[in-house]
Amino acid sequence: MRTKPGSTSAHSVFSKFIAWFSLLGVMLISAISIWTYYNTNQLIQITQERREIALGKGLELAVSDLIVTRDYSHLENDLREIMGNENIGSVTVTDLNGAVLAYLERKKDADPVISNFSISKIDLPKDFTGKFLIEKTDNLSRLWYKIDPGIPLGWIRMETFVSIDDALLSNLRMNILLSLLILFLGLFGVAIMLFYRAKQKTQEEELRLINSNEVLHDAAHFDFLTKLPNRLSLNGLVQTAMAVARKDSDLLAICFLDLDGFKAINDRMGHLSGDNLLIAVAGRMKKAVRDSDSVVRLGGDEFVLLLGGIKNKEQLNILLKRILELLSSPFMIDGQNVSISASIGATIYPDNNEPIINLLAHADAAMYEAKLQGKNAWSLYQKC
Repeated sequence: MRTKPGSTSAHSVFSKFIAWFSLLGVMLISAISIWTYYNTNQLIQITQERREIALGKGLELAVSDLIVTRDYSHLENDLREIMGNENIGSVTVTDLNGAVLAYLERKKDADPVISNFSISKIDLPKDFTGKFLIEKTDNLSRLWYKIDPGIPLGWIRMETFVSIDDALLSNLRMNILLSLLILFLGLFGVAIMLFYRAKQKTQEEELRLINSNEVLHDAAHFDFLTKLPNRLSLNGLVQTAMAVARKDSDLLAICFLDLDGFKAINDRMGHLSGDNLLIAVAGRMKKAVRDSDSVVRLGGDEFVLLLGGIKNKEQLNILLKRILELLSSPFMIDGQNVSISASIGATIYPDNNEPIINLLAHADAAMYEAKLQGKNAWSLYQKC
C-alpha cells in the first residue's frame, strides 16, 4: 500500500527556522512598538506638563499684583485672556485658605467662558510643600500652582482638557507608528514568502518522492514488458475478485492461459520479435475482457485471466471462445504475419471454494488438459 511520504528532515529544519525567525521578528517588532509608543506618550505628557507649569508661572506673575491690590475685576479680565486657550477648562484663583477670588470655566472645548459665583471656597492640596502639583484624571489635567512671588499669596487651580494639541509631537507619534507598521508588514511579507517557498520546496520534494514511489510500486507489481499486473499482484487481485463475486452473488472464472507454439516463434524470429508478440497478445486480451476483469502475466508466455460477473458456464464458454478466436488471428510482428493460438484452463469460484493456491493449481491442470485436447481450446476443471 502506497503512503504519501513526509517532508525531508532538511525541509523540516528549514520550516522550523522560518517559523521561529518570524515569531522572534514579530515579538521584537511588538516590543519596539510598545517601547516607542510608551516613550512617545511619555514625551508628550512631559511636554504638556511643562507647558501647564509655564502657563501657571505666567498666571502667577499676572495675578500677584492684582491679589495684593485686591483688584479682582482686572483679575477676572486677565483670566479671561488666559482662557482664550480652548484647552483650558477652568481657572480658579484663591487665597491661602482656599477662598475663591475668581473662578472662570467652560464646560467643554470651544464653549464660551463664564464666571461661576456659586463656589466660594475649594479644598486645597493637603500636606503639600512644593511649588506646583499636577493631578490627572481620564478627562482633565489639574494643575495646582502656589502664588508665591516672595511671600505666599494664594493658589491657582487650572484644569485643562486632556488632548494632544502639539502637532509636532502628534505627527512624530503617528510617523513612528506608521514606520513600525510598515516594518511589521515588510517582515510579515518576507516570512510569508519564505514560508511559501519552503512549502513549495516541500511539495516538490514530496511529489518527486511520490512519483519515485509509484515507479517503484509499478516496477514491483506490473510487468515491465506488457504493462500487465505481474505475479506479485495476483493474490490481491484474486482476493478482490472473490469478494466482488460474493457480494454480487456471481461466478468468478479463474483462468490459466498458455500460448501454443510461442517458443518456436521466439527461437525462429528472435527474442525482440518474441517480446513484441507478447505485447500484442496482451493488448488483444485487454480489449477482449471488461474493465472490471483482470489480465495478469505470470512470466514467459503464461497468463492468468480473472473474469467476474459470470452468470453461468455457457456465458463463460462464449467469452473464452472469443478470446481464443482473437488470439488465433494473425499478428503483424516486425513486418511478418505470425499465427499463434492459446490453451486455457478454468475453474469457477465459488463452485470450487478452495484456497487461492489450489484454485490456481486447478486452473493450471485444466490448461494442460486443453493442450491434450489439441490446443487452441479451453477446459474446465472437474473435481475427481
